[in-house]
Amino acid sequence: MATETDSGTETDRGTVSQQDTGTRLLDHERKEWLLGRGLYVIAGALLVFLWIPLAVMILLSFAVNASTFFPFRGFTLAHYAATFADGALMTSLWHSVQVATIAASIATVFGVLASFALARYSFPLKETYRTFGILPMVIPGVVLGIALLIYFRTLLPQLFGITIVPGFWTVVLTHSVYGLPFVLLIVTSRLYTFDESLEEAARDLGADPLTVFRDVTLPIVAPAIGAGFLFAWIRSFEDFIRAFFVRGTMDVLTTSMFSMIKYGTAPKMNAISSFIVFIIAIVLAVAMNVGNVTGMVAGTDGDDE
Repeated sequence: MATETDSGTETDRGTVSQQDTGTRLLDHERKEWLLGRGLYVIAGALLVFLWIPLAVMILLSFAVNASTFFPFRGFTLAHYAATFADGALMTSLWHSVQVATIAASIATVFGVLASFALARYSFPLKETYRTFGILPMVIPGVVLGIALLIYFRTLLPQLFGITIVPGFWTVVLTHSVYGLPFVLLIVTSRLYTFDESLEEAARDLGADPLTVFRDVTLPIVAPAIGAGFLFAWIRSFEDFIRAFFVRGTMDVLTTSMFSMIKYGTAPKMNAISSFIVFIIAIVLAVAMNVGNVTGMVAGTDGDDE
C-alpha cells in the first residue's frame, strides 16, 4: 500500500510538474509573442510618425491646392514648373551644390590625413587632437556660426591681415570645419580595424610605399572615405544655422527656403522640398548598394571579410 501510495504520489507530482512546466513554457511563449508584436507596433508607429509629414508634403506638391488637402481640387505639375522657373531659387540651389561639394572635398582631404595620423602614429596630446577634431560636430550651430563670423570679420584681419568678406568662401570654410568630424570618425574607425599585415606582406614582396598605399590600403579604405564625403556633403547641403551667420548677402537653398516660409509661398516650398527628398533618396540608395554606407557607419563593414 505504501509503495502504491508513493507511486501515486510520484505520478501526481510528475503530472503537476509537467503542468507547471507547460504553464511556464506557455507563459514564456506568450511573453515572447507579446514582446514581438509590441516591437512591431512600436517600429510601425515610429515609421508612420517619421514618414507622414514627408508623405503629406510630397502629395501636396502635386496638388492644385498646395496648402491643405480639403477641398481637394486635383493634381498638377504647375508647382514644379514654377519652382524650376524661379531664377533666384535655382541660383541658391546651385550655390548649395557648389558649397557642399567644395566643403566636403576639403573636409575629406583633411579628415583622411588626420585619420591616418591618429590611427598610425603616436604624438603628444593625441587625445586632445582627436577631441578637438570631433568637437565641431557637437557644438550647437548657433555657437559655431557666431564664433566663425567673429573670426572672419575681426580676428582674421587683425591677427593675420587677411580680409574675407562673408559670402561664398566663408560658407565653404564653415562647412569644411563642420564636415571634418564626419570624415574623421568614419575613416578612423575603418583604419582601427584595418589588418596591417596585408601592407607588411606587400612590402615583403618588394612593393614600395606608394604601391602599397595605391594597391592595398586605398582600395580597403576607399568605401569609408566615400561614406565620409557623402555625410559631409549632406550635412553641408542641409545646413541652415551656420550658413545663416556667415553667408553675407549670398543665399543658399536653406536660407532661400526660410525666406519662402516667411512669405508663405507653400507651393514652391513643397515642390523644392520634395525634389530634394527624391534626389537624396536616390544618392543614398546608390551609396548604400555600392559602398555599404550603413556598414561603415555601424562598424560592421569588415565582418564579412
